[in-house]
Amino acid sequence: MKKHILIVTLIAAALVGGASAADPVPSGSPGPRCKVSGWNPELYSFYGAKDTIVEKLAGIPANLSERRVFVQVTQGDSRADVKLYEQQEDGTFTVTEWTTKPTSRLLADIDKAIVANKGVNCVGEQVKGILGKELKEGKVSKAVAVPASPKAAFADSVKQASGEFIKSTLIILC
Repeated sequence: MKKHILIVTLIAAALVGGASAADPVPSGSPGPRCKVSGWNPELYSFYGAKDTIVEKLAGIPANLSERRVFVQVTQGDSRADVKLYEQQEDGTFTVTEWTTKPTSRLLADIDKAIVANKGVNCVGEQVKGILGKELKEGKVSKAVAVPASPKAAFADSVKQASGEFIKSTLIILC
């Protein structure tokens, strides 16, 4: 009987202890949230007509106010728009934007860094480093309000892309 009570106690302790790590407190700097989110970054890629992609953005199951860093890379006919969103201590976002040529190598470098990181360090900082190295200085907008939804955050870049058939990739990091 004592063994059964001990086993039930250990299981209950594991469940209660694990619950706190599953719901990190948002913060504007790397911290507990990055440790949890570093293990589960999300990637969404859409190809096709702009209107179709914009509608698909509405179906992304992410609450961006709970994430500290996310990236959008939208490729049109002749150029790409890259946006890095970083949540600040006050809850607003700083958005850094670059215009560049085709981005397949950039996306491959980001993917490689995420996989190599294995959730150890802040994956958002890893990707930010790649963007700074590859794209140099970008146009910075500060105190941007929290996007109401992924569609609200990402639709403008899709609509502004050149061409009929485009690609937009969203990487929700930490």
